[in-house]
Amino acid sequence: MNQPFHNTGFMLRLLLKRDGLKYLFWLLGLLIYAASGVGKLELAVTTATKQSMYALFNGPALVSLFGPTSVSDWQHFTAAAAFGGLMPLTTGLVFSIITMIYVINRTRKEEDEGITELLRSFQIGKLSNTLSVVLELFCLQVILTFALALSIQLQHALGMTHFSQNLLFASSITSQSVMWGMIALLFAQLFPEASPAKGASIGFFGLLYIIRMGTDIKDIALSWFNPLSWSYLTGVYVKNNWLPILYTLLFAAVMLVIALVLEIRRDVAVGYLPQSKARAHAGYFLSTFQGLVLRLQRISALGWVFGLFVLGLTYGSMISKIGTLVGGNSNTNHLLQKELQITQGSNQMVMKQQFLSTIYVVLALIATCFAITLLNKMVSEERHQRQEQLYALPNSRFSVYLTYVLSAFGLGTLAQLGGILGIYVAQAGQKNAVSFSAMIKGGLPFVIGIWFVLGILCLLIAFLPRFSNAIWVYVGLSFFLSMIGPILDLPQGMLKLNVFDWIMKTNSAPNTLNTPSLFVLVFLTLIMIALGFVAYKKRDIISG
Repeated sequence: MNQPFHNTGFMLRLLLKRDGLKYLFWLLGLLIYAASGVGKLELAVTTATKQSMYALFNGPALVSLFGPTSVSDWQHFTAAAAFGGLMPLTTGLVFSIITMIYVINRTRKEEDEGITELLRSFQIGKLSNTLSVVLELFCLQVILTFALALSIQLQHALGMTHFSQNLLFASSITSQSVMWGMIALLFAQLFPEASPAKGASIGFFGLLYIIRMGTDIKDIALSWFNPLSWSYLTGVYVKNNWLPILYTLLFAAVMLVIALVLEIRRDVAVGYLPQSKARAHAGYFLSTFQGLVLRLQRISALGWVFGLFVLGLTYGSMISKIGTLVGGNSNTNHLLQKELQITQGSNQMVMKQQFLSTIYVVLALIATCFAITLLNKMVSEERHQRQEQLYALPNSRFSVYLTYVLSAFGLGTLAQLGGILGIYVAQAGQKNAVSFSAMIKGGLPFVIGIWFVLGILCLLIAFLPRFSNAIWVYVGLSFFLSMIGPILDLPQGMLKLNVFDWIMKTNSAPNTLNTPSLFVLVFLTLIMIALGFVAYKKRDIISG
């Protein structure tokens, strides 16, 4: 086939028919996630609270998480400015990762499974499938852009009534999805398999996220060199700069061209980076099933633990600034104190501990994401029909189940420890530094929340294995309630849906464990693991 794009339209129609239901969930998820906070922020940012809200959004904690606000003084800070500063990066983060996984699944993963080779045996151009995925993604993002902009427009929120501004807000999210989809497509050409391509794509995303945390705090001008920062440098509802959108799309186009050139020059099911060469004979540890599982996870485990360590270093460097940030006029900064979980009138050491309790939750949420990917490998192996080969050997279902569960629990805990160690190292030389034992006492109990989420995943794997990815809905909810819930002043009943809210007893006494709740959480986790094993032992192995 000399025409690389032959029958692209045919492939596009197949994709649209195949993924129609996914588009609906994609649309509903974006609208619920991105547009639902408009009314709450309108109630939170009032004439009486705008000064304290400006201090909150301009503080190092929120700047490092969501990016800086475009407003230069508190008099001009509005609910629209808060919405435009808070949502682009967080929403773009979630949906960009979804896009990366989708693009690699539809390209490199289908090569791994032999689907691409089968298609090319017909009159299908070498680049037709890839181009159809790109066109599908672009058309979907255009639809999502207008749907999101219209949903915000219909809410008639103060300062958010111009459709062009709402369109800019939506474009800041969807353009990032397009760009990261093209970056993932490039990595799909470089790596010989889908799994390392996904890991490299998400790892590159995480690296840029950590870099922008530092540049946003130290020098915002440097963030212009970071493609991830273009999501919020639009200054939507304040400066309304369309230039970052143009940069994003141009960068996406460059990535696409490079990816297509690389793909047309390589053979199917191979990459440009060579596969690592293994030893001729495996050692005893690798010859066991447990050793094989840990060996396959070693690269991702090292990457996640190191990433959390670096994130801990970043947060640890902020600790010395907490007293200056929330000290002084406590009436002005009461919302900042509420967001950072700091009690009014606390001394310097207590403020540090209370700030750390918020950071421990952030670390635990990220470690949870890592642990979920490890445990979900069990379902992934089933779908690739590799579990059947394992059970052909003398491996019981109990040993397979327990191996994946313990590795996810153990490595998730190790990731949390890596973040805590990073915080300690960054602030160890500061005056009145928090001791390592105090950090362990305050941060390690949050691994019980990680275990609880994994317990829920055990039930999903056992009873609804094809829907095991639904656990990400709960993780997203927990992140929203942990980081944005205090800003929106959500009711306590809703905040308690977040398992990490049950770990500590009271915020006014940091590092005071809610011991009864912890026992209940551990007990429920063990029950879910046991029920999961019983159901997993009885159900059939899934495939496809």
